[in-house]
Amino acid sequence: MKKRILILGGGISGERSISLKTAKAVKNCIKKKYNCRIFEPNENLAKNIDKFSPYVVFNALHGRFGEDGFIQTYLESKGLRYTHSGVLSSMMAMDKEISKKIFIKNKILTPKYIKYSFDKTEIELKKLIQKKLNFPIVLKPINEGSSVNVFICNKSNFYKRLNLLK
Repeated sequence: MKKRILILGGGISGERSISLKTAKAVKNCIKKKYNCRIFEPNENLAKNIDKFSPYVVFNALHGRFGEDGFIQTYLESKGLRYTHSGVLSSMMAMDKEISKKIFIKNKILTPKYIKYSFDKTEIELKKLIQKKLNFPIVLKPINEGSSVNVFICNKSNFYKRLNLLK
């Protein structure tokens, strides 16, 4: 009897479409040797997992809820084996500020950064950037994966790009 592998793909992050492609590619690679199915995490996930009773869960989710420790926490709470880093390492790697602090503590070269919340005016923020970083800068959300909403900004297009992240 073939071992059952549940492949998680899709999800609700901005990387849903690439996650589905990843899941399908994984399935195509292993379907001859394993009994595998692709499930999207939704309100039926627990029921589908229980019904399918997988030997292991292959995590093909990208971005938030797939790489940030969320799904890992869920899978561990169900006592399921899964591919991917564990809860804590997933959470720390996905959070850009925590990652930066780890790099700095371990003397790993990394560009200067500031953490921004939407509480400053455009002028205040531009002054802060000029003082701490200098333009051009890379603007990236703290908890998105890959290059989702990553922008290289200069003074003239910065605030326009920043507003896209609100």
